[in-house]
Amino acid sequence: MATTPVVVLEGGRAVGKSTLCDALVEKNGWQPRLDLSDSDTLALLHLDPKRFLSQQSFPCIIDEAQLVPELPTWVKHLVDQRQEPGQFLLTGSARLGRHQLGGSDPLAGRVVRHRMWSLTRGEIAIKESSFIACAFDDGWTPTTTQGDSSSIQAMLQGGLPGVSGVLSGASLADTGSQWEREMAAYVEGVIPLGAVNTRADLGRLLRTFRYFAANSGQILNIARAANDLGLQANTVSSHLDLLEASFLLTRIEADRPSEHRVLSAHPRVITSDTGLATWASRGWSGELSAALTGSLFETQVAHDLLALADADSNRIVVRHWRDNRKKVEVDLLLVHPDGRYVPVEVKASTSVRPDDAKGLLAFADRAGQACEQGVLVYGGGSVIDLAPRNHHSKITAVPFSLL
Repeated sequence: MATTPVVVLEGGRAVGKSTLCDALVEKNGWQPRLDLSDSDTLALLHLDPKRFLSQQSFPCIIDEAQLVPELPTWVKHLVDQRQEPGQFLLTGSARLGRHQLGGSDPLAGRVVRHRMWSLTRGEIAIKESSFIACAFDDGWTPTTTQGDSSSIQAMLQGGLPGVSGVLSGASLADTGSQWEREMAAYVEGVIPLGAVNTRADLGRLLRTFRYFAANSGQILNIARAANDLGLQANTVSSHLDLLEASFLLTRIEADRPSEHRVLSAHPRVITSDTGLATWASRGWSGELSAALTGSLFETQVAHDLLALADADSNRIVVRHWRDNRKKVEVDLLLVHPDGRYVPVEVKASTSVRPDDAKGLLAFADRAGQACEQGVLVYGGGSVIDLAPRNHHSKITAVPFSLL
């Protein structure tokens, strides 16, 4: 805010955006946030938008800004007149300002966007993570940490702070029926956010969400999904865009070096919170299968790495890698702006074998010196060296709690 006219704080509903803004107001003595879900505030805005906005004290915080699609255009005119940094902080529970002006962003060149995720397991445990920085430090030697943050039972509830059990530490066995009702209400309340100003059938949109959320982490195959759902491929593709716009699903793009012909360009689709994946797959209602356990564990690791990467000042990008010709892949890939890579493989098991590092070694051989180390995150409690003798990269299995 010290350098940019507009900051947009995006993220799913109820992840803590308003709470964060209220903390900023209290800390800095700013004008209280304007909440566009309040009908009186909305009426005053629509009466004369430019006059209403120009009369505010700056910085002006506007909450639930996605409820007024024209708002980014009005903000653009005002910030262009004032030519000052730190004028507006806008929050949105759906992607904001990317549908006006023929699909372009009216705030382009005037805005910095930051995504706020649901709580990571480390945040719930009130532990700050330095994993991203350590992963790109060639001198890093991971050591076993105390505490088991990898419990699948804890992951089932997810990280939405307002949902039963997430912050209290209560188990899903204690909060099951209440938790299920709250998650259902959450999804049904969020689904329409991405479909504003569209003709999307909300029932079909919900069915598409459950399909992808229950199979979190899978490589996207639009044709297969369309066949399974009984929908047209272009409808499924449109639904995915809407679900991503409301922060229910997230695409992790494939890394695409020059060997396009041998690498898949299809993204992985993950659910934006493990609680949503649990709800979609009905994982709270009985014993978990090995496949669902693995999917939830991978979703948790992906979620936490995406959240940590978004908060890192180096702007690390999270991708995945797959070589169809050699039939090897890496679940997640941390990509540094300077071209370095840290491949991350995920295994829910409490034990590991040398073969579990096959994908990490294949990527390290392909990337050469750009890959100094690879990490296998698993459900055990020990740090294990998996690198073959004299290999140029360190390959290490680490407990999830190291994240």
